Amino acid sequence: MSETRDTSGTRRIAVTLDAFELNIIALDQAARLAERMGARLEGIFVEDIDLLQLAELPFLREVRRSSRSVTAMNPVRMEQEFRVLARRAERLLGEQAMLHNVAWSFRIWRGSIDADLLDAVMEVDILALSRLGSALTRGHPARAGHSAIAVMYGESEAAARALETAAGMAAEQKAGLNILLPPAGNIDTAVLQQALVSRLGEQAGVVQFITLTDISLASLLEALADSGSAALVLQRDHELLQAPTLRQCLNSLNCPLLVVR
Repeated sequence: MSETRDTSGTRRIAVTLDAFELNIIALDQAARLAERMGARLEGIFVEDIDLLQLAELPFLREVRRSSRSVTAMNPVRMEQEFRVLARRAERLLGEQAMLHNVAWSFRIWRGSIDADLLDAVMEVDILALSRLGSALTRGHPARAGHSAIAVMYGESEAAARALETAAGMAAEQKAGLNILLPPAGNIDTAVLQQALVSRLGEQAGVVQFITLTDISLASLLEALADSGSAALVLQRDHELLQAPTLRQCLNSLNCPLLVVR
């Protein structure tokens, strides 16, 4: 574990680091947040226990990119590769922390992404997530050129903190703010939009309101793709973050996900 300076008692921003695909955008977003909030940056290297157990199956084979040879999965070799990848992730985390002048730490977490991840690491104020787990279940890569920050509207205190976080990110990055609203049949959309415009003040000029067709992952993905969102901010208690949909949600998103407690 490494640090640049002591920030004991400050807020904590964590970012998950995947063995297969280190998301530099998510890492940069987390580091920027930590700098703006005066928070500590924590890197969590995720070792997917489901993948490790899969590697123990005798009939499973892997194709080595370097030699194009087909060999049996080797759990011992996978453990060794995890150690190498963890050191690389720690180095990149340290570089981002130094760039943004924030204190930082690094740890390795092993468990089931769907069943255990959020409960195990959500003691932090904000958790930045991206695609995690087996490279065999990847979604489409993130698109270049997206800059707006998207946030799902909600009525809970955590949802209010998520909106505040998203608005702060958009202001700091001089980006647009996309507020995702529930289906029109559930609320008076015009009244809600006016209340949010008043609440956001001067920043309301960069806000785009997007009404979802329904509360589903498919509807969310469509809205994010159409609006050019570079990051999505959700409150911790949102239904899309509940098992068993967490892995599906992360591997389907084309942008980092920031979860606000």
